[in-house]
Amino acid sequence: MKRLLPIAAAILFASSAFAGMTYKVQSATSGFRSVTMLGTVSVDGSRMRMDISNGDKLLFKDNSIVFSTDGGKTMTVVDPSTKTYYEMQLDQLISGAGSLLKGNPMIKISFENPKVTVRDGGHGGTIEGYPTHKSTLDASYDIVIDAMGTQMTSHMQMTTESWTTDQLSSEFSNFLQAKNMRTGVEALDKLIEAQSTALKGFPLKQISSVKTNQNGRDMTMTTTATVTDIVKKDIDAAQFTLPDGYTKVDDPLSKMVKGLQTR
Repeated sequence: MKRLLPIAAAILFASSAFAGMTYKVQSATSGFRSVTMLGTVSVDGSRMRMDISNGDKLLFKDNSIVFSTDGGKTMTVVDPSTKTYYEMQLDQLISGAGSLLKGNPMIKISFENPKVTVRDGGHGGTIEGYPTHKSTLDASYDIVIDAMGTQMTSHMQMTTESWTTDQLSSEFSNFLQAKNMRTGVEALDKLIEAQSTALKGFPLKQISSVKTNQNGRDMTMTTTATVTDIVKKDIDAAQFTLPDGYTKVDDPLSKMVKGLQTR
């Protein structure tokens, strides 16, 4: 019997370690553009599904579904109302307007003076029953745009406060949480990755502010992302499978790029 106890404990630990998890996520943005995204996330290993009840009306429609089999790096976005789907890389989502500018051959864009600091905020209190650790990420850089010989320079500053717990794996994170920790600027994101050891764990709450200064004008956009109703459970593999009978279409960002190139 004593010999069986360690084996039973190992089996129990293994089953809990590989169990899936579901939770609700809300991402509310105000400032330059106001929008609130709501959804239910199901994660099991590298497989993710997000049922979006309220989308951003640009990339994600209401009642759309996002699938991923590589931890959210590649996303398949399904629109049940039109029986269509498109694929999008996480880097595309993070880069946003930057990817549109790069798609225009008449515009040259460069990023200069990248700076990153991470501040340890200590104990962050309890959220959804989990102890958290608070940390703050500060990142800044300059965007230089050359449009047919005319140069424009903007200064970007991003501050993200995170409340993370080490009792849940970061593998359960979704693309909205990843977006709050990235800028889409390769050099800057490498600095963030190198200095973000304090940001390990699953983010239960994030407040991210992006400030832009161009020609003396300031614009600020703030996004607050929260997680609720966390449930650990086994998830049917069929939940992560793209439905049959759907037609592939271009993603919204690619459509915008093609539109710019034809002008």
